[in-house]
Amino acid sequence: MTTSSHAHPVTAGSTDWHVVVPVKETRHGKSRLARAVGSDRADLSAAIATDTLSAALQAVGPERLLVVTSDDGLSGSWAARGVRVVPDPGTGLNDAVRAGMRAAGPGASVAALLGDLPALDGASLRSALEAARQHGESFVPDADGTGTVLRCGVGFTPRFGAASAGRHAADGAVRLELPLPRLRTDVDDARSLSQARHLGLGPATRAVLQHRASGWIRSMQATVHRFDPETHTGSVLRDDGVELAFEAPAFESSGLRLLRIGQRLTVEVVDDLVVAMHIVGVGPGQPIR
Repeated sequence: MTTSSHAHPVTAGSTDWHVVVPVKETRHGKSRLARAVGSDRADLSAAIATDTLSAALQAVGPERLLVVTSDDGLSGSWAARGVRVVPDPGTGLNDAVRAGMRAAGPGASVAALLGDLPALDGASLRSALEAARQHGESFVPDADGTGTVLRCGVGFTPRFGAASAGRHAADGAVRLELPLPRLRTDVDDARSLSQARHLGLGPATRAVLQHRASGWIRSMQATVHRFDPETHTGSVLRDDGVELAFEAPAFESSGLRLLRIGQRLTVEVVDDLVVAMHIVGVGPGQPIR
């Protein structure tokens, strides 16, 4: 499954919004992936931002899209496409959102969108913006339910960061639990990157993974070695006997209810950490989750 950049026309409801996307300078982006991806980090950061902005462009058109960044490469390429580029003040994510809101103008309906959504498509964002029209102030939580991927309203105070969903709700914004995994899967570590891959990445991110990622994202067969049913942590053994650990998020996102010692799994490994797992079913392309 892939992300299309031109499959759907812009609709009237989605153009009520000015979409503000803050993007950190790509050479500093994705710091939590630095150990796993090494020198590919800047290319991956730029690709993720490109796919996010492409989906937003598809949803609302260039006149309603504002990218807040200090990255020269992104600034030039998106300005050339008619998108308004706002300088990043360099004082954090929330100040970057505020800069975009000011550029949108007083009284503008603003949808502040995270810039690290490589599986996002225009249809998902349009659906969220349509839902947000029914409320004065609203937000869409991330897949874990604690962060925020989209904050919509007029003149609001952005409170992005760890556990931001609770802060936005405390401000009176309506929580929109929308069945839109492409929108709600933000990527900031190896596990979330694996989840986005299963949803289907945009073309820029997909190209980086296909051409440069063979050394840091691997799929392989393994055998369950340890499993703690209370903490959902454990380890697997590769076929060469090397033990690889997994943390609770890898198990909890698998859809499995239990693991038994000796069970065979297909796992995805980044930097010697299992970030995803599933059981392969009978017949090609038949994963059991």
